[in-house]
Amino acid sequence: MRVGVYRGFPASAGGGFQYEASLLDALSDLTPHVPYDLVCVNPAVESLRGILQSRRLHYGRMPILPLGDLDIQQGPPESYLSTDGEGGQPPPPDDIVLNTAMGQALREEEIDLLLTLHPSLVGPEVLVPFIVPIHDLQHRLQPEFPEVSADGIAALREHAYRTICRYATLVLVDSEAGRQDVLRFYGDLIDGDRIRVLPFFPPVRRSRPPTERDLARVRTRYGLPKRYYFYPAQFWMHKNHRLIVEALARLADDGDEAVRVVFAGSYTEKWRARNFIEVMALADRLGVRDRVHYLGFVPDRDMAALYTLSAGLVMPTFFGPTNMPPLEAWSFGRPVIVSDLPSIRDQLGDGALYIDPRDAASLADAMGRLWHDDALAASLAGNGARRLDSYRHEDFLALLRGILDEAVDRVRTGRTPAYAIAWPQEAGGVY
Repeated sequence: MRVGVYRGFPASAGGGFQYEASLLDALSDLTPHVPYDLVCVNPAVESLRGILQSRRLHYGRMPILPLGDLDIQQGPPESYLSTDGEGGQPPPPDDIVLNTAMGQALREEEIDLLLTLHPSLVGPEVLVPFIVPIHDLQHRLQPEFPEVSADGIAALREHAYRTICRYATLVLVDSEAGRQDVLRFYGDLIDGDRIRVLPFFPPVRRSRPPTERDLARVRTRYGLPKRYYFYPAQFWMHKNHRLIVEALARLADDGDEAVRVVFAGSYTEKWRARNFIEVMALADRLGVRDRVHYLGFVPDRDMAALYTLSAGLVMPTFFGPTNMPPLEAWSFGRPVIVSDLPSIRDQLGDGALYIDPRDAASLADAMGRLWHDDALAASLAGNGARRLDSYRHEDFLALLRGILDEAVDRVRTGRTPAYAIAWPQEAGGVY
């Protein structure tokens, strides 16, 4: 049995790339211990520059080391406003459009089961049994955000998730709340027997703590303020950077003019670029632009220091079910301020200070309290560390191993959903 691990997100994808990185890290540890072959399959035209930074790539027995950091340049945000959105015209409902070139390549490599590390239609497009994650169904839950609904993206997402739920050997979700969302919207296509919960595990968890030299280098490189809150997030509207700016203005009005925030993340798409422009214009209007420090894309090796130097993570997101940055913040001993959503509270418990993502006063109060109360910050960070310690890398490996073993057994015994069409006899043929 040969299991192909299909990756595809670029480093600029943010959380999606980090999710892939955490799974690749775990799968590399599992590879010597499973009774089937695990192989990473990567389209020949696709760049590996993101995972090159992990320093875990080899050519034969020779390590491949990156020279310098991954540098993703952005143009002015205005240059992205006229670009196409990320949507398009979906195929007819419930149809499969074959990718014969990919399918033939996978058959030549004798791939029996595909584990795709991001929500992808590669599995059904090549008619191979597959495991796939579903991170969220926000196009159903919160369609008011253009990043999940505009430019045809809602129709594309709907087609993708219906196809995934109909044909997947197993679907991965990050929480019980995610599982219930899938059953709520696609219970006519999938039941709980084919859904498995695999909670997020932060890829930085196994990173070494930053040294004093690392801290000094990162502080100088980015011109960081002496103290700041940190928010690593792409500039999607649902990330709610606006609320942080409004909270800074409230804090300034109350005399807390020292509070600063550092944003890291990209805007290389029209909806993100539009949101970035609006957030920075709001900061100008409210007189707090000098308290907002924007770093752009940040390479992984700087993240540990950026967290460690911060007063904590502030994350007023509208989306769940769960999120990875709070786990990263805990990894480096930082407290967390986060939206009070039921699924997020289930994930973080007593390891966070919760706010209303629609209320700037709620966020300002939390930021002010944590900024001035070292005992509260230490208590939250300690609670987070204890919660994180209860879910070890070994636990993550065991869960992932169990999912893989089950999927392999389902393929061997023919307990996978049947495709409605058959693979053409010749590569590139029609059906």
